[in-house]
Amino acid sequence: MKELLGVLDSYEDEVLEFTKELIAIDSANPPGDERAVAQMVVDRLRDLGIDDVRTIGPEEERPSVLAEVEGAKSGPSLILSGHIDTKPAGDLTAWDTDPWDPVVSEGKLYGLGSGDMKAAVAAMTYAAAGLKKAGLPAGTLKLVFTADEEAGSVKGSKWLAEEGLLEADAAIIGEPSGVHQEWEALHLVSRGAALFKVIVRGTQMHSSITDRLPAINASVKMAGLMSRMDKDLKECLTYPEHPLSPLGPTVNVGVMVQGGVFYGICPGLGEFACDIRTLPGMTQEAMENDLQNFLDVAMSEDPELNAELVFETWVGATEISPEEPVVGALLTASQEVLGSTPRLEAFPGATDAPHFQVTAGIPTVAAFGPGLLPLAHSPNEYLEIASVAKSMRIYALATAHFLGTESG
Repeated sequence: MKELLGVLDSYEDEVLEFTKELIAIDSANPPGDERAVAQMVVDRLRDLGIDDVRTIGPEEERPSVLAEVEGAKSGPSLILSGHIDTKPAGDLTAWDTDPWDPVVSEGKLYGLGSGDMKAAVAAMTYAAAGLKKAGLPAGTLKLVFTADEEAGSVKGSKWLAEEGLLEADAAIIGEPSGVHQEWEALHLVSRGAALFKVIVRGTQMHSSITDRLPAINASVKMAGLMSRMDKDLKECLTYPEHPLSPLGPTVNVGVMVQGGVFYGICPGLGEFACDIRTLPGMTQEAMENDLQNFLDVAMSEDPELNAELVFETWVGATEISPEEPVVGALLTASQEVLGSTPRLEAFPGATDAPHFQVTAGIPTVAAFGPGLLPLAHSPNEYLEIASVAKSMRIYALATAHFLGTESG
């Protein structure tokens, strides 16, 4: 362990520079093309002495990176995982700096994907290199850096799991685990996602005669329904209470909205999309029933409202027991590096955990990594510079503890 810590100390500057290099590569999704960032990770791993590395994916432009570090003797295996894509930068005028030009200022590293989650990818890369150089006594450390997480994981972890390419005794996903401060919680639950649209129909006609002939403005009806859903929908959802997620599911109405044709036309069609983050125990069938019942009641009270539910995506929530050895390994490593242990919580969003845990059958920590979740998907994203090296040490020590405990 002393030798490992010495190696990690020697990597402190390198891991920060590597994080900057990763940020400088545009891997926004959509449109989705991880080839350049994947190649950079592959090249760095090989430079660091890790030769068992490859890229693989369902399409040439959507590669994930898989690598392994074998111990001196057989034993359990652990996956460290992060995604290599980012959300799009959005409105560039809202950024104080170029999103792909990493900037260090006042102890913070700014850039698109800094916290979500290129710092964690860099930290895992160098944690693996440290274990390789110091010598892993037993077991296997696997790195899984996934494509397409930001657009639903279909071409990343979902594909990897369905192809049988994910195997381990446990996994750690390095999503940013802070809301108010970095490292404040270790997330045992990955909340799921219910994504759906509501289509509202009205009367498309010449707008100059809507006061003379019967007309239903789909946009106005849509606005009224959106307001009602925003106010009342959560209370109509069926869900079990969960101790790690006391606020229940999170409902966002109108995350995308469109309607109407042009001036001079009464809108005959409008639609809006909704995003509900779900808890363990919630099911797609119950969700669809709850949503349809809500619309049926609204339409019965307003005969002019014509609303159709179009359910698009369901990602189930996952959770693991705090008694899982991987949780203890992370808590021990956190105490050693941070001087404190994080509380146990549910991750507010969804992660790659369902594909690791449900499809591949791997107990998975949904999120424990550097950065602040409120800064992800936002202009001027940043994380504390010190967190880059801290995360490298946490991942390396947690791996050593997990493989040592499990093999011993």
